[in-house]
Amino acid sequence: MNLMESFKTALRSIATNKMRSILTMLGIIIGIGSVIMITAIGAGSQDKLTGQFEDIGANMLSISVVDPDSNSDYLTVRDVETVKKHPEVTSASAYNTMFGEVRLRLPNEKSDAYIQAVNTELLTINNFKLLQGRYFVSIEEEAQSYVGVIDNRLAQKAFGREDCIGEKITVDLYQGTYEFTVIGVIDHPLGAMVNMLGEDMIWSYVFIPLNTVQSMFGHDYVDGISVSTLDRNNNEIVAAEITDMLERSHMNEDKYKVESALANIESLNDMMALFTTFISFVAGISLLVGGVGVMNIMLVTVTERTREIGIRKSLGAKKKDIRIQFLIEALIITFMGGFLGTILGYLGAKGVGSLISVTPSMSVGIIVLTTIISATIGIVFGVYPANKAAKLDPIEALRYE
Repeated sequence: MNLMESFKTALRSIATNKMRSILTMLGIIIGIGSVIMITAIGAGSQDKLTGQFEDIGANMLSISVVDPDSNSDYLTVRDVETVKKHPEVTSASAYNTMFGEVRLRLPNEKSDAYIQAVNTELLTINNFKLLQGRYFVSIEEEAQSYVGVIDNRLAQKAFGREDCIGEKITVDLYQGTYEFTVIGVIDHPLGAMVNMLGEDMIWSYVFIPLNTVQSMFGHDYVDGISVSTLDRNNNEIVAAEITDMLERSHMNEDKYKVESALANIESLNDMMALFTTFISFVAGISLLVGGVGVMNIMLVTVTERTREIGIRKSLGAKKKDIRIQFLIEALIITFMGGFLGTILGYLGAKGVGSLISVTPSMSVGIIVLTTIISATIGIVFGVYPANKAAKLDPIEALRYE
């Protein structure tokens, strides 16, 4: 019997026992479908997060001080001018970050918030999307005005609408309670990631003039400096050179850390890829169960077709013919299970993606991989039943009732 005849015989056997064949495939369908869905959602989430970070600014560097020994080690607004002297730096701006609570509409209702003391330049280089109003201008910064720009989610929480220009927000800080006039509303800095991470994990943002905060607390220290560069591919070299410039300016060593947003993106991608691989591995365990199911059904098939095997052997069929026939049958079952699982996984990824606002990404590589896995399962779990069928004694097989 040639391969084509074995293939046709296997198809007839599968068609004769449709329900049993479908149930046998079920483990493979679920396993392959789970792996496809998880990897597609994981890759889509990775693409989305990367896009979000690139929108925020992949060519950004963030400078901060590490373990200062004296006040002279701290960064100040004067260091901004030092950093701007680097030829690769297109803009630089200092900032202070505080943690506070913004009072909402109900008396005891508050929202945790990052209170960012910045200047307009920093808001501009971060590519924030301005939805209402404007950023503060230099005259307001110089006058140390109590004005602020808030994110749209905080606007909804505090006022029930995004159009809240001219309204007052009350901010509770460790140092006291302060009131600011809202002059602008931006899209939340984390953008669509807010939907992915969940409302409870997202803090609100309030941006106020740096000069105002320094007058409130009576010092000119800053938590860090944000830098925009010409070419993000040179960020590693630029970071080292800026560190050297600051150390020479402050006459110290190993006090400044310059981090690249690109490095953060790569770290995030690595974490996402590792997490997706782990979850896919867990889902892939169900493939093992599916493979055992295939072997079990194939053993039942061998038993049911013992007389048929005896007849074929008595007519001259060799052991390899019987072995190949049952192996092909196992391969067809796992291939069909893999194909249906791929479709199911893709549809599942589309459905889940629409719920969490993620476009699933399915690569050719993962399709090839699942095809190889399906074939491997068919071979590994089909070998034993096929060998058992091939080794049957034709006389004993013909006597089988």
